[in-house]
Amino acid sequence: MKNIRRTLMALAIALMAMSLQGCLTSVVTAPVKIVYGAGKLAVKGTAAAVRAVVPDGDDKKKDDTQSDSDRKSQQPEQPQQPQTTP
Repeated sequence: MKNIRRTLMALAIALMAMSLQGCLTSVVTAPVKIVYGAGKLAVKGTAAAVRAVVPDGDDKKKDDTQSDSDRKSQQPEQPQQPQTTP
């Protein structure tokens, strides 16, 4: 009788431990999500402040977004040199 009772008790403890794993995961990951969200907001705020303070920061961005065809059309065409055959 004692062996059956011990076995049932061990089985009940194991079952409770397995059923609480979902709760444990929620408790552990909640602070991580909060810290991640706060860090992301801090980085975005800092980047916005730097963009506001740095003069002509947007001009560089506009230059980078121009397509290659726009760049080619802005450059003067160089005349081709005639090919000479010996």
